Amino acid sequence: MAGYDNAYSRLVFWLKILLPLAALAILSTMFLIAHTIDPSRAIPFSKVDVKELARESRISAPDYSGVTSDGAAISIKAVSAQPDLAQPGRANAQTIAATLTTANGGVTRMAAASGQMDQSANLLRLTGNVTVDTSNGYHITTDTLSAALDRTRVEATNIVHATAPMGAITAGSMIITPDPAAPGDYVLVFNKDVKLVYEPGN
Repeated sequence: MAGYDNAYSRLVFWLKILLPLAALAILSTMFLIAHTIDPSRAIPFSKVDVKELARESRISAPDYSGVTSDGAAISIKAVSAQPDLAQPGRANAQTIAATLTTANGGVTRMAAASGQMDQSANLLRLTGNVTVDTSNGYHITTDTLSAALDRTRVEATNIVHATAPMGAITAGSMIITPDPAAPGDYVLVFNKDVKLVYEPGN
């Protein structure tokens, strides 16, 4: 029994020496084989210009909704928008979709590649591949379009091409406004060298 105790004591004695030495050897090996950090191999995200991002102040997926003085609801959405620092109240937007729902239930949908929203002038300007679709069957394409935010007024002052229930229309301008002869109704009027290709079947 005394021999067993003596062997156990020797084992414990040597373990107290060997285990710390082994731990020290492992730590030394880790430091010896560790790679030197190369500052030039920073992750790609470190190349982002933070000052430029702050200067751009870009807004993702902006959404605007309002009601005009004649009771029409207007909503505007875009993929992104950037405030115009030179003109407070203005914002330049990309890939815009706008919907105007009049009090009598008529719907006018507008879309464009880009545009500008000017709250100080209560105006939305659309540019680039502008399309207008109305609930009564008109599909209109043009280069530029403006829509008032405080009243129902959608206007193109340049050439427009339209397909309508009665045929194809080309004109120098067009406008959507309340009908002065019938309160509560709205009219779509084409002006300036209007050409209609009438399709009797329709």
